[in-house]
Amino acid sequence: MDVLSNEKYLIARAKESTDPYKAKAWIIAAKTLFPNDFGVQFEAYEIEKNANNFEEAAKCLSYIVMTFHGAHQTPTSLLNEISLMTNALRIPEGSTTPEQEFYVKMFQYISYEVQHQILLLTAAHSNNNLDHCRLILLLLKRFPQAISTHAPRLLETLIQNVGIPSFKEMLFNEAIPLVYNRVPELAPKLVHRLMAICFEYYLNQMLNEMDDKARTVPECWRKIFEILDFCGKILKWEPFLLYKKSWSKDVYWQKIIHIYNLDPFRSTESKQILFCSTIVFVLSLQEYIAHSKLRSKDGTNETEVILVETLKDLVADLAHRPRDNVLEIPHILVNPPVNADAPNCLIACHSCWQLLHANDVIQTDFAQLLLCIPQLSSWVQKFLNDLYVLLEKHDEASTLLQASSLATMSPLEKSVRQFALTLAKGPITGLLFEHMGAVLKNLAHAPNGGSYLENVSQAPTARVLMLIPLSKRAILHYLVQTLIAVLKPKLIEQECGNSVLGNLLVLSQLNWPHESSTVEIIFEIIKSRRQFSYLLFTNYIINGEIIEEFMHLWIHATDVKLELAMPQQSLATGARRIGTRGADKGHRSGGCVVGVGRGVVGQRGSLDPG
Repeated sequence: MDVLSNEKYLIARAKESTDPYKAKAWIIAAKTLFPNDFGVQFEAYEIEKNANNFEEAAKCLSYIVMTFHGAHQTPTSLLNEISLMTNALRIPEGSTTPEQEFYVKMFQYISYEVQHQILLLTAAHSNNNLDHCRLILLLLKRFPQAISTHAPRLLETLIQNVGIPSFKEMLFNEAIPLVYNRVPELAPKLVHRLMAICFEYYLNQMLNEMDDKARTVPECWRKIFEILDFCGKILKWEPFLLYKKSWSKDVYWQKIIHIYNLDPFRSTESKQILFCSTIVFVLSLQEYIAHSKLRSKDGTNETEVILVETLKDLVADLAHRPRDNVLEIPHILVNPPVNADAPNCLIACHSCWQLLHANDVIQTDFAQLLLCIPQLSSWVQKFLNDLYVLLEKHDEASTLLQASSLATMSPLEKSVRQFALTLAKGPITGLLFEHMGAVLKNLAHAPNGGSYLENVSQAPTARVLMLIPLSKRAILHYLVQTLIAVLKPKLIEQECGNSVLGNLLVLSQLNWPHESSTVEIIFEIIKSRRQFSYLLFTNYIINGEIIEEFMHLWIHATDVKLELAMPQQSLATGARRIGTRGADKGHRSGGCVVGVGRGVVGQRGSLDPG
């Protein structure tokens, strides 16, 4: 028979006792005689635990933890007991078993100092990084004062394992909100990595969650700006701005310039400049893209919006327009229903893009941030197409249009961009009309309806651009106004032919009375010449006001010779006749037709694509 030591003898007698009071007496004696024996102390804890005595069990466990946690090797039975307790603490309230509920209640009777040691002891002996992080989070939630001590290691572990979804969710849903208002000390490289990860995470969330964009987009931007503020506090950066949907992008840009000017060396390699400029760039880009896609009321159709040059200044003085090396941002006209804020977003994108390409270092860092979010590539392609128009970089625009990476661009958009680019480069040649033919060929694929352009031409004193939707009416109006812009300068030429006058009359009917002043000039020329011949009149002149003006000439200006239709055999030789499609309502002596007036023909006919 083995001889038991005194300690084990007392423990054995306590275990053998069926009377709980006798068992407790034996263990009290053992604790008194051998206060530093783990077996004695743990048996005392077990007795209180089995008696479901929360408070006494808490006292026993506290004594054990504080006495034996610093031992060379923590007893396995203590580690197991602590593990059961911490597992119970992580279970949501109402989902615990009776045994787990005991641990939860007992924990409440343990002092903060011992609770702290218990969680630290469990975390230190955890062989699983995820469990370790969970335990540290549990510790920090219960002991916020420990954030400065344990948060850096927690964040470092989570960031290093951010490729694993469970670590990523823990970082964004638990760790960052927990430490947001208690800024820890972190190494700058770790903070930069954290900022990049958060930027990528929330942007991907915004791009992938399509169900409720109205709620998701502002919320993601709010979080991105909060993380920027959080990282800025850690690194002691100049405070930036938080996100406010109603603010103009220029507010953010001016703040970036302020930060840039605070650096006596104006170092564009600054990580603050990198992150602030990148975030404002993508924010402006996201809103510009949103403004550049118009959805129909039923949500089934989507119309792209692109940037092109206006027309009048291109034709009037293209060859002599002054050029210099200083970029002057042109005025950008907006054609409804395009959002009026779209030009501001584009300008903000350009400003940030320019700063982010100031040197190789920041350009490389910026590219790295964008490459982490593949969905941004199509946005950047769209932006670059419009940026080259903004900067008058015709060669770069041509190269980009021909790039294979633009295979996703619709033939209609590509043909309109090519036409606008050829028009901008000048001079007017047959190539322009070849591209116009390509646009007309693809026009059948444009969304139906839409509106004619309200802002389509501008005085030649300054360079002006316009944002136009790729709808049938807008594109047709753009082409028609281009032809008008090409033909109008010929009105001041002495040898301006009747065909030019007639063609301008036909073209001026679209979106009447937009070009009514041009029509007035044409009639003054006709009156001054006292003759006008346009045999296509009955085929293409359908505007009631233009027809009425010709009737007025025919009736009151008898010295003006009008030849507006092919001669017909039924009319007497030398008879003076005006005919319009379906408008012959009566005859006047000598074979002249009368009765043409408002209401006989419509305001628009075959020219209207809608």
